[in-house]
Amino acid sequence: MEGSNDSVFVEQLVKHTYTKKDNRTRLIILIITALLIFIWMHNSIKYLAATIFLVVFTIAIAVFIMNFLLNKEYEYTYAEGELDIDLIYNKSRRRRVFTGSIQEFEIIAPYKDKEHLDFYKNFPLRDYSSGLVVENTYIFVTSYKGKKARFVIEPNERLLEMLRINISPQKFFTNKQEVFTNK
Repeated sequence: MEGSNDSVFVEQLVKHTYTKKDNRTRLIILIITALLIFIWMHNSIKYLAATIFLVVFTIAIAVFIMNFLLNKEYEYTYAEGELDIDLIYNKSRRRRVFTGSIQEFEIIAPYKDKEHLDFYKNFPLRDYSSGLVVENTYIFVTSYKGKKARFVIEPNERLLEMLRINISPQKFFTNKQEVFTNK
């Protein structure tokens, strides 16, 4: 290890981008909502109050799922050698999805680095990124809740530098190796 920056605090927010899977989920929710409303309207004319309640309830659930559960972002927090990842729904609800010491990371490498990540390809994958594979998309491998897993993140330059400084050089790989080796 080159040096320790355990007293440094770095925070980063990554907004999840709607993927094809998210768009399919939204479409399925809309279709199911429309079908349920059609069925209830068609079969329940004599029970108007119940029909209106079911229609409003169905629309409310669909809006909740599409706007709350699919509107998410991730917050990465590095402090005192620990990386925390929180999932934030609709900018209002927060849930911790990962906490771990970076000293226990087995490897951190760019997402497309098959040479270094191939050995870990069968481990479960947890994606805490925007959902797009960009230049700063990385995978780290560590034990979490008793099992080894791969984690996808998008660290900015500051967070990436903190990870590099505090992890063994044999475990850290980057697209910009020459930038970090000259420091």
